[in-house]
Amino acid sequence: MSESAGEVEVLSGAAAGGLRWEVACSGDDEDLYTMLRVYSGQKRVVAGSGFGGPKLRPGSVMSEWRGRTDDLPYFVMARTVPAVTRVVATTDRGADVVLELSQPVERFGLRFAAAALPPGHMPATIRAERDGAVLEERPQRVPRPFPAPGRGPHT
Repeated sequence: MSESAGEVEVLSGAAAGGLRWEVACSGDDEDLYTMLRVYSGQKRVVAGSGFGGPKLRPGSVMSEWRGRTDDLPYFVMARTVPAVTRVVATTDRGADVVLELSQPVERFGLRFAAAALPPGHMPATIRAERDGAVLEERPQRVPRPFPAPGRGPHT
């Protein structure tokens, strides 16, 4: 874990195709930013994609994000209460992907999780577990792509 300019690197890992990624966090309980950076070799291919807002919503044990850039795979991230012991994303094709999970990060009072989904898979659901028991599960809706010009429902 490293820190620079108020930002803390909380997690890092690798993905298929020689990609490596890191998750950085900054802010406070009310306005916390969790950002993903992806590298191919020494080249940064995702400068910073992620989410902000309260560290967790009331009554929730997890905040989550999913996104994709260009021809890269979908990435999934989450921040959770320290009691969470596993975060699993299920893809649209039914594959379970266990996210890398940080140790609790004292500065934020959270754990962080992230993973790349297999190529061609899209996010469907994500769940936070504690010792095999599901604490929270939610859908990960992916916006539909915009129709090509001239191909909308009214043409």
